[in-house]
Amino acid sequence: MRQLITFYLLSTVLLANIVGGIAVQVNDEMITLYEIKQEQEISKLSVKKTVDLLIRTKLEQIEAKKRHISVTNQEVLDDLKKMADQNNMTLPQLYEAMSSVRHLSESQTKAKTREKLLKQKLFNAIAMSQMEEPTEEEVQEYYQLHLSEYQMPKSIDAVIYSAADENALQQKLSNPMMNVPGVNTENTRIETAKINPRLASILVQTEDGKFTPILPQMGGSGHMAFYVLRKNELNTPPLELIRSQVENKIMEANREHILNDHFQRMRVNADIKVLRLPEE
Repeated sequence: MRQLITFYLLSTVLLANIVGGIAVQVNDEMITLYEIKQEQEISKLSVKKTVDLLIRTKLEQIEAKKRHISVTNQEVLDDLKKMADQNNMTLPQLYEAMSSVRHLSESQTKAKTREKLLKQKLFNAIAMSQMEEPTEEEVQEYYQLHLSEYQMPKSIDAVIYSAADENALQQKLSNPMMNVPGVNTENTRIETAKINPRLASILVQTEDGKFTPILPQMGGSGHMAFYVLRKNELNTPPLELIRSQVENKIMEANREHILNDHFQRMRVNADIKVLRLPEE
């Protein structure tokens, strides 16, 4: 009898600990308090928006299982290698960049890549049959409404800060007037047409008088950041030069609309129980 009571009490404590770690139940899938906190650290969203994001992810996973859709480790690795090649980086440099810019560990980068690929496969399964190529009127309208998004300066005046030690570079960026050993600076004018498109995008999106995130040093093993002084000769390229970008944006918006409708219906019909949430 004593052993039975002990077993019962132990089981009750263990069950309480398990339930205490579960925040939300989506059908038979669980979202834990730890997952919410971890996602918040990455997304910087509120608890409510983070939970909504994780519920959507669980619904996507449920739909993927239903449709027997999965992503292999090799597919994740291939996509990461492709991303690294596009940015003239090695795979370790890509992981380092994701850590610096988005504060993602290697395992988190792989997990996010897996989620992205899974969503792409779901798009093909769910939305492809409903998608249509945008009409010329839609392309023209979108281009006119989003002209500012495609403005590109001919050149950018900037100061390049570089260092082998990322901590030293971060210290310098926090206090540019401080003399930090090992950190080099160089004033330069960058012609946007002659640099990596992704780097050009980062520089264009950085406000004048602001620093870019710390990035892996191009062609080296150190770190670098740019202080954007000014952007010169802003102009918007004609539609024919960026037609594919505009069409992709329209298709992307249509895809999101179709997927959002699909998963909103799934959410309405799902058995979702909110057990507890972390404090803001």
